[in-house]
Amino acid sequence: MTPSGNRAAIDTETESRLRQGRLGRLAFAAAVLLAAVHSARAETSPLVPVERRVLAMGTTFDVVVRAPERGRGLAAIESAVAEVARLEDRLSTWRGDGPLDRLNHAAPGEEIPLDAELFTLLTEVFRWADRTGRAFDPTVLPLVRAWDIRGAGRIASDSDVAAALGAMGAARFRLDPDRKTIARLDVRAGIDEGAWGKGYALDRAAEKLRAAGVADASLDLGGEVLALGRSSERGPWTVPVAHPRDRSKPVALLSLPDGFAFSTSGNSERGRRIGGRMVGHLLDPRTGAPAEDFGSVGVVAPSGFVADVLSTAFFVLGPREGLALSARLRAAGISNEALFLVDKGGALEAPRSPGVARFLLSIDPGVADAR
Repeated sequence: MTPSGNRAAIDTETESRLRQGRLGRLAFAAAVLLAAVHSARAETSPLVPVERRVLAMGTTFDVVVRAPERGRGLAAIESAVAEVARLEDRLSTWRGDGPLDRLNHAAPGEEIPLDAELFTLLTEVFRWADRTGRAFDPTVLPLVRAWDIRGAGRIASDSDVAAALGAMGAARFRLDPDRKTIARLDVRAGIDEGAWGKGYALDRAAEKLRAAGVADASLDLGGEVLALGRSSERGPWTVPVAHPRDRSKPVALLSLPDGFAFSTSGNSERGRRIGGRMVGHLLDPRTGAPAEDFGSVGVVAPSGFVADVLSTAFFVLGPREGLALSARLRAAGISNEALFLVDKGGALEAPRSPGVARFLLSIDPGVADAR
């Protein structure tokens, strides 16, 4: 994930580290500081920045808007916060009171009613499993349980993995378009919202801001960022890209145009050592094993949902196959760009899709450009 609080530019603590030269690259630090000067904190327009941070979806939700006056800005932010809270109620599989959690505990064949929004969303989620060759798979919950990813963690046995894989896939569910219902057909089957729920919530929260008359805003939900308009009259919103092993250390800086989102996948904070083995929280739905921890990948896309889905899929696939899928999706008309950060024994390589250059403001010169 990118560092917490990526709203308009590098935060005060990170800026201080850059000035102290902890990246070891004065030229890179200067570039980041120059971008910060053009952030929302350097306003020269009549619009004033209004900020709020709340807890949502198990993480922090940071919203910054540029509004004619503080009251209007706060009212717009409140509409975005309320929308994320609404979707958390609908999508959560942790709290036991939403339709997806009811589905995950329903008897095989029991139909769970869905509203039109959630039915359409789940239909699209299943399509993305097909588009990614199941590198992204919303039905991964049996594997999550096998590895106890939501708990203390454990090493899943071969038999546990085989049983989990047998309970996964779209064929284990029945979506009825006439009745607007979903049923699971296997008592072990289940849906996990972790790789798509926050991205969708960002998109809907952005819609609420636009409806409230906000043209310029930054929304950061646990490090997944979506930008509207500009951070100031002089520049776009910017987001630092963290070192895959140290979230407090930025190694690149991206700009996000209006309507674009950025999502990162990696194991910098959620990996754990179990029985002497490092186990990451991102699982490969095709093999049942934790995905190889090569570093991290960030995705820029004109949708929080798509960026969220693809950052997970690309991490599972790894740099070579991930970039190949990125290219195939672009050829099919699905806009996306990927920036991989590959840890080579302490040194970083950054294989990337060609269009990343459009968004890349600066990158630590010590990071090798491996295309």
